[in-house]
Amino acid sequence: MVMIIAIIGARGFLGSHLTDHLLKTTNYSIRAISRNAQAMNIAPEFHSRVQLINTDVFDEESMSQALKDVDVAYYFVHLMGQKDRDFYTQEAIAADRFSAAVIAAGVKRVIYMGGLGNDTEVLSAHLQSRHNTGTVLREHCPLVLELRSSMIIGHGSISFDIIKNLVHKLPFMTLPRWSISLTQPIALADALEYLGQGIKLKLDHSHIVEIGGPQVVSYKELYRIYANWSGRRIFMIRLPFLPEWLGGWWLDLFTPRNHARIGRVMVHSMSNSMVVTHTRAAELFPTIKPRTIKEALDDTITTP
Repeated sequence: MVMIIAIIGARGFLGSHLTDHLLKTTNYSIRAISRNAQAMNIAPEFHSRVQLINTDVFDEESMSQALKDVDVAYYFVHLMGQKDRDFYTQEAIAADRFSAAVIAAGVKRVIYMGGLGNDTEVLSAHLQSRHNTGTVLREHCPLVLELRSSMIIGHGSISFDIIKNLVHKLPFMTLPRWSISLTQPIALADALEYLGQGIKLKLDHSHIVEIGGPQVVSYKELYRIYANWSGRRIFMIRLPFLPEWLGGWWLDLFTPRNHARIGRVMVHSMSNSMVVTHTRAAELFPTIKPRTIKEALDDTITTP
């Protein structure tokens, strides 16, 4: 029997890429669920395998109907872009209602993509919410695979697109204190492979799995790597006293407005070290050999 896979947040960056990835590499039936799923562009050859379902994660009854007979559900919901709303509370409520829908529909497994960051440190509001969402899901759903990553290198990734825009539009960059924070970027293709293999991964309880590429770099080094790769010449000066709000001002000036709103929230996360702290990914996914940053950047040339 063909497995039925639901992707909540299917119109977003990860959701749309994962929909395409699973359609091309598996025979699963896909339920693409979003507030405006009908706007998704699905290739004609896959129409018979995809259901586009418009629903809101806060509508528990509608969500439970959408999840009926689903084997595995991916959860890619964030609410950072909403104006004048407490996204931490809203994301917790959304995760709680989604969990209730999962239980009502009898979904066996949930796969969630969260963010890296050490819970023993003072985390940004963005990372606190990402981790709390994972906690809510694990406390209520039968089995949850929570993958945690840093920046995903691929077109449409807000954190990656911010770096692209700043490098291309700012030949002279004054870097705030978080520019020395460490990050461990992962290629979009590798993130999709972890997500895809998570469907059949043998698990008897919920897991948190940290994933990342083979390189740990500072954000300053990452700017430099991208600039060299793209053939841009930039000058960077780090000013330790430069306040974080200036990063938000940069985003307003030099990035698309929809990215800037979410980026102003995410920029605070750059103060936190976002690196892999255990070997669970290699143990559970031994066939995945993550790409280097340059290889991940090379992939962006051929991947829309």
